[in-house]
Amino acid sequence: MLESYEVRFMQTKQTESGTQAIQRALSILNCFVRETDSLSLAKISKLVGIPYSTASRIVGILEQESFLIRDKHTKRYSLGRRIYVLGYCAKQSDFLRKVIYSYLQKLRDEFEETAVIYIREDNYRVCLEKVSAFHSFKFSPAIGSRYVLWAGAGGRGFLAYASPQEQDSFINDSRNLTTFTNTDKKSIMKELYNLCKNGYAYCVNEYQEGFSSISGPIIDGDNNLLCTIAVTGPTSRFTPSIINGLKTRIPEYCLEISSTFGWNAETNQTNCLFPSPSLDYIMQCLN
Repeated sequence: MLESYEVRFMQTKQTESGTQAIQRALSILNCFVRETDSLSLAKISKLVGIPYSTASRIVGILEQESFLIRDKHTKRYSLGRRIYVLGYCAKQSDFLRKVIYSYLQKLRDEFEETAVIYIREDNYRVCLEKVSAFHSFKFSPAIGSRYVLWAGAGGRGFLAYASPQEQDSFINDSRNLTTFTNTDKKSIMKELYNLCKNGYAYCVNEYQEGFSSISGPIIDGDNNLLCTIAVTGPTSRFTPSIINGLKTRIPEYCLEISSTFGWNAETNQTNCLFPSPSLDYIMQCLN
């Protein structure tokens, strides 16, 4: 009986140890999303919060399996070819990206600024894809970079389609990223209503000084928000003609793309292009 208990105890400890090792390995790989292209072993150890010896052992396994590569001269690590193979496979099978990419290209070509797809990941929006402007001075986020939902045009769609409880929580957590960041609940709710009604959000210098953005939501046949698309560039280049053009083109493309995913604008009985499930609460907050 005692032997049976000891066996089960050892098996449980081994399972916990294996799970922890996997979590740590994934945390190490995630360091390369948040940080620069290459990292030292000491930096990896610090970012993940594990002993240097543990980091060395796990990184060594990741290197053996080609998930990481080590520069012989600098001793720094970068993502390996296996990551790129997996990323390529995921990208090829990503229908959302395939459908929207051509629209990003058209937006970039027409307005000469960077066009981006954002998806929601927990309490953040993440850059899924981009088509960069040709200008040397431009907005060009890294694929996978994360931004808060409560600031910037790219986050307004996610905020509009969040539940009333989430909306209150996000707005309560908001703070000034720049002198132009909007943190006033009623003012933000008015922006969310305008997004639902007109199909776009427009923010000036709100997330980063000197940059402006116009975005719109992409929804499916069940009125679920799939992503947002945005065009972002230096505020100095957002002339009245560019702004007015984007305010027309973004909703137009959002409706076209949303119809691909099953949204039928003809069955919409409201006066809003994109009637968020939280629209009643948004309107309530305006009174």
